Amino acid sequence: MEQEISFTLHIPHEKERTYFEIPFSVPENVCRIDISYAYPRRRDHAADGFTLCTEDNIVDLAVRDGRGEFVGSSGSDRNAIHLSAWDSAQGYARVDTLPGEWAIICGAYKIEAGGLDVEYTVRFTEKRRRLLRGDTHMHTLGSDGCMSVYDTAKTARQLGMDYIFITDHNNYAHNLNLPALTDITILPGTEWTHYQGHAGLLGVPRPFGSAFCVNSQQEAEQKLEEAHQNGALIVLNHPFCPNCGWHFGFDVPFDLIEIWNGGTVGGANKACLAWWHEQLCAGRHLPILGGSDFHRPEPLGMIGLPCTCLYALSPAPADILSAIRAGSSFVTATAKGPVLDAPLGETLPQGAPVAFSFDNLRAGDVLRILTDRGAEQLIFPPAAHAFSAERTFPDARFVRFEVVRGDLPVLISNPIYF
Repeated sequence: MEQEISFTLHIPHEKERTYFEIPFSVPENVCRIDISYAYPRRRDHAADGFTLCTEDNIVDLAVRDGRGEFVGSSGSDRNAIHLSAWDSAQGYARVDTLPGEWAIICGAYKIEAGGLDVEYTVRFTEKRRRLLRGDTHMHTLGSDGCMSVYDTAKTARQLGMDYIFITDHNNYAHNLNLPALTDITILPGTEWTHYQGHAGLLGVPRPFGSAFCVNSQQEAEQKLEEAHQNGALIVLNHPFCPNCGWHFGFDVPFDLIEIWNGGTVGGANKACLAWWHEQLCAGRHLPILGGSDFHRPEPLGMIGLPCTCLYALSPAPADILSAIRAGSSFVTATAKGPVLDAPLGETLPQGAPVAFSFDNLRAGDVLRILTDRGAEQLIFPPAAHAFSAERTFPDARFVRFEVVRGDLPVLISNPIYF
């Protein structure tokens, strides 16, 4: 949904060559602000048999936010700009569109003798639940990848990603200068890489201040705790990989498990899925992610294979991280895989009905509905493309969903808890 305010500002000639603020209020639950303005800049004048076009008015545009901080300026060359936490117009910072009193900074550079009327429109786009597709595990030239951050993000956008995390090995220098591209959110990350395991540290530019090196179990736990205290979401990556699995144990600080790693071969992902299901059956609430582990274009580890699909309120980094933390997501083999809509990650009253729906299915796909009490299987008929149902699970601790195509999973969801 969108809200809009429009007003006319009269600028008297006496204010020429001055700056002044035009306050406006940003309401709650806004994810993007668009500002546009219009005025008669040029006029035609008849003189000596000729028609001359002269520039009679020039009005500059800049913005400050609700905290009084400068956001950016576009001078007089553009009559429309936009602001958000993931994508702002050139010349403007990516900024959280928090509620409060913001201001347009008007620069009355040139004002005609009789004064000038300027028409302003400010449009607010409200947050709403939306499906975003992304990749949470990617490497670039900042470690052992083959592409720059910019080229990686550009390629990811072409492949249907709405967001990505750049997680170079033991490095966060890239996070200090992430590029801004339209239509994709680029989030900071680091893959803490040790001889005894790898962990993704997501969402903060600097997960730790000192070097990444540790030489004991205690030092490893302290390093992860430091990342936690600095605000990082910690995901244990490919924990059952035979080459670089997790050997620090599962009593260390962490928030999520990478259930599906695109570069892992053999049964490592399957073993991780089985371990995770056991944790759920034991009453643990543990969200999952999937990541390509992209390094270079090759059969294993391609961008978006797998893809983590999440329901967020906006493409802003804070909303993406909130959805990941809540487990409001599912993992698909590709960005064009099946789509699940359900209250994933939520805790419902025991015995409450659960509504869920699938789209983009294929004939022969097998739906597995799993709880700690057992499993149910449904085979979709040839004409099936979508499926909706409502079920109750009166004695279950959780319910989660898988879609299997042939012998391989193409969707694994986070649970709904009871």
